[in-house]
Amino acid sequence: GAVMLPKAVPRSWLDALAEAAEHNLANPGPLCDEHAAAAGTGGRFHDDQFLWHRHRAFEEYVLRSGVGALAARAMRSHSAHILYDQLFVKEPGTAATTPWHNDTSYWHLRGEQVCSVWLALDEVPRERGLSYVKASHRWRLVHRVTNFSGDAHSKRNVYEGAGAELPPVPDVDAAIAAGDCELLSWDMEAGDVLLFYSAMLHGAPGVPADSPRRRRGYATRWCGDDVVFDDRPGTMHTGWKAAGFDCGLRAGEPIGCALHPDVLTLRP
Repeated sequence: GAVMLPKAVPRSWLDALAEAAEHNLANPGPLCDEHAAAAGTGGRFHDDQFLWHRHRAFEEYVLRSGVGALAARAMRSHSAHILYDQLFVKEPGTAATTPWHNDTSYWHLRGEQVCSVWLALDEVPRERGLSYVKASHRWRLVHRVTNFSGDAHSKRNVYEGAGAELPPVPDVDAAIAAGDCELLSWDMEAGDVLLFYSAMLHGAPGVPADSPRRRRGYATRWCGDDVVFDDRPGTMHTGWKAAGFDCGLRAGEPIGCALHPDVLTLRP
């Protein structure tokens, strides 16, 4: 359900993306969450979306780096529709974690060909990076969702009251302690990528104050040939519409549209 691909992205792309990431930290978009500030836990956990709509470097990467072709190959798809992109920055001294979750539960999609490509912009030791519950994509879990800032603290909790009938996220920490599950994790260098299926349970710790570096990750989310729009309540679609990112699709329609183009058909 997840694999690490070393040295997948050349230094020329990393330099451009790192510069754009700094600009976004100072000039966030309408979907930005500052999770640590919202929860009052110290440090900084910056989380923003649809950067490729605002920054030339992110747009170039999405459309021309070959990351879409990589995703299509992994999905065994003829197409690679960009769902959205997302920047994560955790500064040293950030206690806020990335809680255990899978992405499928947050997304307004139906289909099997859905994956993410998570690019490390910094060196990330395995104890501070993402971990995945091995083979959890086979559970076909759609769980109850929350905001990473905590529902009580989020300034825009679009999930409140939705999906109450769904099961909660399993207690992964207890399962680890009991020896009931195996985690996948890797030491990463800048330019390495994590390629994973959207239904994989994953999470990450904070970054301690004595860390010599921050943790910056840039994720692109991809849909293949079989993915259609699912207009169920309690997904990220609600917040996207409010921020002006409405795909305009009806339930059951293929995900390909102006908001989610197939990058394999867009040539320079």
